[in-house]
Amino acid sequence: MEYLIEYVKWRGDLSLKNDKFNVIDIMILTQISYLNFEKIVSSDFKESITLNQLWNIFKSESDFKKRSDLGMLLNKKTVNLLEEAALSDRFKDVKVLGYVNKVDVTAEEQFSAVTYCLGKSLKNPIIIFRGTDDTIVGWKEDFNMAFLEKVPAQIDSVEYLKKVSKAIRGKITIAGHSKGGNLAIYAASYINSIYKNRISDIYNFDGPGFSQKVVNSIGYKLISSKIKAIYPQKSVVGMFFQIPREFLVIKSDNDGIWQHDMMSWKVLGKQMVTVSKLDSSSIYFNKVFNSWYSNLKPEQIKKVVDTFFDILELTGASTNSELKSDILTNSKKIIKALSSVDKSVHSEIKKMFNLFLESIFEGSVPPVLF
Repeated sequence: MEYLIEYVKWRGDLSLKNDKFNVIDIMILTQISYLNFEKIVSSDFKESITLNQLWNIFKSESDFKKRSDLGMLLNKKTVNLLEEAALSDRFKDVKVLGYVNKVDVTAEEQFSAVTYCLGKSLKNPIIIFRGTDDTIVGWKEDFNMAFLEKVPAQIDSVEYLKKVSKAIRGKITIAGHSKGGNLAIYAASYINSIYKNRISDIYNFDGPGFSQKVVNSIGYKLISSKIKAIYPQKSVVGMFFQIPREFLVIKSDNDGIWQHDMMSWKVLGKQMVTVSKLDSSSIYFNKVFNSWYSNLKPEQIKKVVDTFFDILELTGASTNSELKSDILTNSKKIIKALSSVDKSVHSEIKKMFNLFLESIFEGSVPPVLF
């Protein structure tokens, strides 16, 4: 059995000419796109650098450690994956361009995207939308999906896809992990039909689903056959909202929420190691969450979500890592704030804290809280 890093080590000498680009390669580009390429990769679509050039600049940056630190929820070996890929015959000449990274606390948005091209010329773009990072505002935007028809990152994903489509010719592949998978599907669903026809594949790696309204939309139905949804057997993040009818389940060495880490997903050669079905815990979570949010009115969900994150804001933490780093102090602040919460949403707030904190604390909520 192999993982993404081992895949590059063992198959990195096989050029893309000798061995066709595959889903594992897309997973690798998706994972390394979590790294900060600010001021290294151009934001436009005229100027590109190779992955090898990117690595040589990246490793020499004065803030290398900061750029490599993706927080507590993303694999720390992602930078090692970038290095292995950039030095391999398979990936070294892959072109990188169109890097965008936006975190707007006021607008409650976290959005990032980057484009890759495999050949000598800029054509047949592979667009990667980044998933939720370590920022609390990123998680707020995820929860906003429960009551908003569209969140800022989804709007930006459509605009980004449009820009790439205008600037680079050829077929288009779109992919993303976590929220990035949601953005990949959303952008493809709501892009103009002129560009929609050029989309060949849409990869959703354990990303949350959509409301029934989006699933029933004409745009979604037109691209649904192009969606390739992949979840680990104990998926949590991917079980939010309505999920595609057809999907693959990949085997992970981690447990619970930590199966969300793509670097724990097993591959064999150039194939994913799959299992026949989702674990019963994932199916249960999907039913419980969808039942919870479907039984509340949008304004009720908004009140719950806003109150929940207002409480988190009182801790002074801007990332999940900061929240966990001083959990005892932050727990006291949260408990104090909970005591003054409106009784009409108190029980729902507690449910949300359990949901959120179980994700952060490896499946067990600190007893000091509940």
